[in-house]
Amino acid sequence: MSSHYAVLGVSPSASPEDIRAAYRSLLLTSHPDKTGGAVARISVSRLKEAYEALSDPQCRAQYDKKLGSHSRPFLGSGLDSYTLETFVETDGIWARDCPRCSAQAAIALTEADLEAGTPDGAGGLQLAAPCSSCSLWITVQYEEVEESE
Repeated sequence: MSSHYAVLGVSPSASPEDIRAAYRSLLLTSHPDKTGGAVARISVSRLKEAYEALSDPQCRAQYDKKLGSHSRPFLGSGLDSYTLETFVETDGIWARDCPRCSAQAAIALTEADLEAGTPDGAGGLQLAAPCSSCSLWITVQYEEVEESE
């Protein structure tokens, strides 16, 4: 279900005047008497519900609070940086749980991935790695280890 702001096509920071103007404009284009029998994009009752919630300052404050409480906290930003030491190595695969969606071992790296890393500017290497369960990508920093013969 769209937010009341989306229904009226206004931003959450819209002034009461902007909300009223948007409501009146949409009401004129959505009212059955004005649509000539065509189906309106938004029902008049939905417009009225949105306007009533946003035009009264107390109702709007309660709605904004309720709207904010439904948002899920964002636990990881797009390219947070982690070291390879935070991964667990098993049979040549380095894996760690996703810091955003908490999927287990969802970020996995192979030796080929590590060999393809690029210099990080501090003497080490880095690469970007995706979570297999959500859209998160992280930067993994590590040191190149010379193999002994």
